[in-house]
Amino acid sequence: MKNYFIILLCLLSTKVFAQNEVAVIGKVIDDKTNTPLAYVGIILTSKADSTKKDGVVTNKEGEFSFSKVLPGNYLIRISAMGYIAVSKTFSVNGKVVDLGTIKLKEDAIALKDVSVAGKYATATIKKDTVEFNADAYKTQPNAAVEDLLKKLPGITIDKDGSILVQGQKVTRLTVDGKDFFGTDPKTATKNLPADVIAKVQLIDSKTLEAKATGIDDGQREKVLNLTIKEDKKNGWFGNANLFGGTTGRYNSYLSANHFTKKMQFAILGMSNNVSNASFQYEDLSSFTGGNLGNIFAPPGGGGFSINVNNGRTTIGGSGVFDNSAMGEVTTHSGGLNFSNSWGAKDKLTLSSSYFTYFSKGLGTRFSNVQDINNDDVLRTNEVSNRNSDNQAHRFNFKVEYHPDSLTDLAFRSNAILNYTTNINSRDFNTTFDLAGKANDGKQFLDQRNSTPAFFGELSATRRLKKGSVIIGLNGNQNTFNSNWLNQSIINNYRAGGIDITDLNQQATQENTSRSTAITINYNRPIIDKKLNSNIAYIRNDGKVNAQQSTLSYNPLNNTYDAVVPDLSNLLENRTWTQTARIGLIYNRTQWTYNLGFGFQETGLDASAYNSFGANINNIERKYYNILPRFSLNFRNSTNQTLQLNYNANVNLPSVNDLQPVQNNTNPLYRREGNPDLEARKSHRLSVNFNTFSPDNNKYWNGYFLINYSLDDVGNSIVYRDGVQFVQPVNVDGNYYINTGTNFGQPTKIKGLRTGYGINLFVSHGTSFINNEKNVTNRYNFGPNANISYDIDDKINAGIYIGVQYSRVNNSQPGAIDNKYFNFSNSASLSYEFIKNTRISGELQHNGTAGRADGFNNNVFLLNAGFEQYFMNRRITLALKGFDILNQNTNIDRTINGSRIEDIRFNTITRYFYLSLNYKISKAGASKERSNPRSTVN
Repeated sequence: MKNYFIILLCLLSTKVFAQNEVAVIGKVIDDKTNTPLAYVGIILTSKADSTKKDGVVTNKEGEFSFSKVLPGNYLIRISAMGYIAVSKTFSVNGKVVDLGTIKLKEDAIALKDVSVAGKYATATIKKDTVEFNADAYKTQPNAAVEDLLKKLPGITIDKDGSILVQGQKVTRLTVDGKDFFGTDPKTATKNLPADVIAKVQLIDSKTLEAKATGIDDGQREKVLNLTIKEDKKNGWFGNANLFGGTTGRYNSYLSANHFTKKMQFAILGMSNNVSNASFQYEDLSSFTGGNLGNIFAPPGGGGFSINVNNGRTTIGGSGVFDNSAMGEVTTHSGGLNFSNSWGAKDKLTLSSSYFTYFSKGLGTRFSNVQDINNDDVLRTNEVSNRNSDNQAHRFNFKVEYHPDSLTDLAFRSNAILNYTTNINSRDFNTTFDLAGKANDGKQFLDQRNSTPAFFGELSATRRLKKGSVIIGLNGNQNTFNSNWLNQSIINNYRAGGIDITDLNQQATQENTSRSTAITINYNRPIIDKKLNSNIAYIRNDGKVNAQQSTLSYNPLNNTYDAVVPDLSNLLENRTWTQTARIGLIYNRTQWTYNLGFGFQETGLDASAYNSFGANINNIERKYYNILPRFSLNFRNSTNQTLQLNYNANVNLPSVNDLQPVQNNTNPLYRREGNPDLEARKSHRLSVNFNTFSPDNNKYWNGYFLINYSLDDVGNSIVYRDGVQFVQPVNVDGNYYINTGTNFGQPTKIKGLRTGYGINLFVSHGTSFINNEKNVTNRYNFGPNANISYDIDDKINAGIYIGVQYSRVNNSQPGAIDNKYFNFSNSASLSYEFIKNTRISGELQHNGTAGRADGFNNNVFLLNAGFEQYFMNRRITLALKGFDILNQNTNIDRTINGSRIEDIRFNTITRYFYLSLNYKISKAGASKERSNPRSTVN
């Protein structure tokens, strides 16, 4: 395998040198106006080998050039949206080939298909950017940017609002190049009106380091930039909406924006009782700059889980957004966003935002759990009722200063204040398939958390005569304070009788985590900009104090004053990591190779103390590792890309995994840390490819990812009377694989597009059950297809079909192979059958098969209604129905190692509502473009 890999690299880096290489040049103009046509696609194909293709686009003068063309016969194709394509054959025989001036004629049929009657090309390619003219894609009145994006080729919006571009997730969104509510994609796409957007730009953006140093490392991130129409930049725009419905349902919403060429100001507000929460995964991700671990990991870092369900995100183990409101939720939220720049070339740029969120939820939760226990299966049925009260405040601030052309300074900071109250009552019972009933009982839990967290980062870049230096400093502090009242009664069924465990306790947790980091990075070109070197030093230091105190109720004095030793202790933990990195970056015309090594020292020094202050454990660890990394990136002028990345890393165990204290907030699941854990070593390999053709809006992409771990963290589970006692342990050989492909294209029928996809996920994990090894293999496989049909803004229709097949196998002899299906289908139609009157409807089908009794579902969710427009469509009056068939349910399944849990929540069902929407539009007069066909401002 190693030899094949070396051969592959050699083949990729081989360059064929030949004599008599010449240039092929030409110019493209409009047949009627004789004006140059910019950004026209030119494809050059060898007639001897049709797989050999090269592509360029014309410059602003309409000129194009191919360099280093070998002798032979060739076909050249010139195409642009709205014009008839032209093809020519020619030969190269050692002299420069000048194809002269090529005139393109308008395509009357193609111009009909462009929604704005031929004024704009729908898409153009500019180096690393695919740009769409928004006016070429009609949307319904009052549509948001999200509705516009759904019409663009290669872009999909999933059910949680995440944006995928040719299958790759958009990591950052800007408006006119500036952050909008902390770069959160959903805040912009769900709240900005579609009709204020001039262009949608999909950018394969270089890393910040590559931009600062001028050395391309081949790495890219998907950035979506929205440009605002010029006539909207001198006034206000947005939407105000209010609706009231049956069964007491209401929703109010405000989005108001004021933009100038350099300043942006936005207001958002929302209040509803229809479970429409506004904090979602991208909100949290953008708040932390893409690294949720900065803020939301447990106080010691690591060991937390992220779960997205029905648009709401919970982060298990963090205390932040943990146990968030469920069931029927009332939400109030709002925010402000401001950004501005000053000086020539935006010498000083400042952006900041504030967002607040309040929610109350009343939820009923039904669950069925299957746990493997050697040659038996433990089944747990539970009903719980939760009253939740959450509030959060988040602040973002960022400033960039460029004192001269060689220096960049940046500072950003985040702060979040989160408060949660959860009052939970549950009834439960557990039964073994073979051994019979184990226990039943009740619990009352009243838990209150407060979690302030702060983060700050300062970076400075200086470009030198040869090379550049980047220095970065950052620090954060997380504080997690929690207290709870835990009362439970458990009846344990044993041979000959029943033992009763009566628990009445109060507990407090006070955890504080601080960390600092410094990074020094030096980049220097060795051979022009083709071969570059990189040297870096990174130092991270962290300190955690984690204390838990648990007291039992004393009936003699009616107070909680008896310390519970097993549930009380203090852990002081200090960690550090220092890494020296070296690397080389080699750039060719279309290929970039990045190879490097990190030499890392990782250390941990922890001490545990019991409830009386006596030292009970000391942990000292040091690890020395060599961490290789390699990436290969291919990108050509026809927008075909290939990326291969490999890296290795080492992660220390979290404080939650190390601290030897029990957590008994769940009476059936008691977890205790393991101070003997080793650091996890992981190897990660990913491959991605993308192709996109702007002249016919066809795309194809694929991805492959494998992650393999040594000394990974698994669970050791011991069953006693139907209660699980869990402790983390190190295991080798855990891995997961995620792969898939997506394809989309228009059809010959006007307005009809199709898309297809398929994905596969495989995981292999190890745990121990009653000291016996259990291996869990999980497989998820699913195809999907979608069809969309859009005729101007009169008829909009779409169909989506998705199926997921899942299988879970456990090696324990008592395990039962679990196989089940998930179905996700939808159909939508919107039709303006009379001017200013529209009917619309959406039918969603969610189905499952193979789950526990009572947790399979086959639900058809129908939402429909009609709209009437007034005052030139600035006012919309609508009458609509939600869940007209009254079938809505909320069912989910989670799989964790040897545990499978089916969950059903109460949820909102059928209601009808009347809504009034007012489009805010107070802007300057529109300005006609001097060249209406041009795609360049």
